[in-house]
Amino acid sequence: MIETGAASTGIALARALRREQGLVDRVVGLAWEREVSRLRAADLGLACVVGTSIDDDAHFLSALQEVRDRWGVQVLVGARSADVLAVSRLETEIAHLGIRTFGPTRAQLDLLPAGGEARTLAQVDGSYAVAAVGDGKGGVAGVAALRKVVPQRGSQRWVGVAAQDEGLLAAVRGFFSASSFRGAAELEIGRNAAGYHVLRIEPRLPAWVQLFASYGPNLPAILVRLAQGEPVSPPVELPGGPLLVGAAWEAWMTPASLAT
Repeated sequence: MIETGAASTGIALARALRREQGLVDRVVGLAWEREVSRLRAADLGLACVVGTSIDDDAHFLSALQEVRDRWGVQVLVGARSADVLAVSRLETEIAHLGIRTFGPTRAQLDLLPAGGEARTLAQVDGSYAVAAVGDGKGGVAGVAALRKVVPQRGSQRWVGVAAQDEGLLAAVRGFFSASSFRGAAELEIGRNAAGYHVLRIEPRLPAWVQLFASYGPNLPAILVRLAQGEPVSPPVELPGGPLLVGAAWEAWMTPASLAT
């Protein structure tokens, strides 16, 4: 089941889970009321989409009880940082419903600075977007990374190329080893002459993880397997392959093409 207040991320996670053969019988979308129609229109083969609000604990737990009773949902995956915070806060109550989760403890979340900002770094020579799943014991159960290429200085858009970098992988492993972080994490990592540095952390998986889902690692599937208590082999290296182009349609809308 996908719990999401941001439909695009929830859609990406659902698509990744559907690609993992034999893992899930059905996927149920649990979304903010205003996102329900978008999630239903995504053609994901969802068993159902249920509207709820994570700001109201009683309403949220009631919706979880409904999907548990009607569709036998056993695992809950949060799509946004706010979702993960709510699941952590209600971990005991959710467990009593017979629904499994695999996310950071409240203590681990409290160690993350407000807004996910970990530090600033001057003279960054390289920037990386990393998605990973920690096993909660200091290890990494799955990881994928993109090297950011910014077309223009100061632009919020970037192109991502799969990063196969031993130094980067060592930095990711260092974070999880030091924190014993459990569950999904999105990390922004910068590189300068002194090495690799974690700049920002969010307790979630980004939407681009679906790029890797077809041939591995399927990070949403790894998260579900860990929630079910299944063993997962740790990654040996960062995967190569995907190329992510943000807002690619803008490259096509040149003045010349618009004139024609």
